[in-house]
Amino acid sequence: MSIYDIFGGKKSFDKAAWAAKKQEQRKEAYDLIEVTCGGMKTDGECFRRYLDVQGRFDRYSVNNAILISVQMPEATQLKDYNGWKQSHAYVDKDAQKVTILEPGKEYQRDDGTKAVGYNAKEVYDIVQTSAKDRQEAKRARPMRELVSAMIDASPVVFQPIGKLELPAFYDASQQVIFIQTGLGEEELFTAMTKETAAAVYDLKHKEGREASEFGAYCVAYMISSRYGVNTRGFDFGKLPEAFADMETQKFKTELGKMRDVLGELQGEMYRSLEKNKAPKEKGRESHEER
Repeated sequence: MSIYDIFGGKKSFDKAAWAAKKQEQRKEAYDLIEVTCGGMKTDGECFRRYLDVQGRFDRYSVNNAILISVQMPEATQLKDYNGWKQSHAYVDKDAQKVTILEPGKEYQRDDGTKAVGYNAKEVYDIVQTSAKDRQEAKRARPMRELVSAMIDASPVVFQPIGKLELPAFYDASQQVIFIQTGLGEEELFTAMTKETAAAVYDLKHKEGREASEFGAYCVAYMISSRYGVNTRGFDFGKLPEAFADMETQKFKTELGKMRDVLGELQGEMYRSLEKNKAPKEKGRESHEER
């Protein structure tokens, strides 16, 4: 007698039906991405919702940020059922599922090239779990800390100047960002962020001002939104005309560039903010982790 006999049960696992369901979920996810991209190309609010999500989930792929933006744009922390269970939290019985795509196994195409397949995965936001009461409000970063972190994150130097027609301007020929003196702290930060993004586009992605202008603007919005900086000055009522007739894959490529620049800047900012934490703050977080 096998030890598995003690479980009883006579039902068999229908692998074909399970695979068919997974295939259907994956197709639905890709169809949803296609439809949502169509809206994002011309609808400023739809586009802004995507930016809000990608700003919070900067490590998520463009496809998954799009999926979250249309299913649960207010989400802040996502895990699957087992992930929440491992965190000693339980998913609510009537929880809203969010479908994303996760990398599967690598396979070989007919032409010999290698590719990675993606599988549909159901995840849940923290507000749909018993961990919702454990959430702590994020500490608002002082503007001086954010400005200092952006200085550390920039690949070029900043130079204050008394007379400048714009709040800030990245001069590619000199590889310096000129900053207008006398700006308010929030205006200073958003101006610095946009021009730093322009510098990253130029130096690391070889895209000049004309090609990167809107992308740098979007990166500045995402970073400002993430850190609670006032974003009322950002307007997405008029999106680039080129978006309207752009093929979905090319459109997602443009979003991917924004995500890459966002990730580079937020990664450097995070390291700077961690490095400059006060000893008391570090000690408190260490205690909370234990």
